[in-house]
Amino acid sequence: MNKDVGILGVEQVEEHEDGSATYKFHMDAHARGLLAEEGLRLVLYCAAAKMDMQLVYDFIEDHIRYNKDEWDDQDKSESLT
Repeated sequence: MNKDVGILGVEQVEEHEDGSATYKFHMDAHARGLLAEEGLRLVLYCAAAKMDMQLVYDFIEDHIRYNKDEWDDQDKSESLT
């Protein structure tokens, strides 16, 4: 087993009427440590750049939407051939 990774899984998902959801995760101690380390790294990088962390999350969401549009366009063009 790779010692650079931990075990992380979704234990429970509770969907709400407003469209949001609550997720419950299980993880081993190594995964918890890795997540804490990556979270702290994100906070420190944002602080060093004097950047609000919300900008990072917004960038990721925009990237996901862009890729989804690209994948949808690719699927449409493949179905025409």
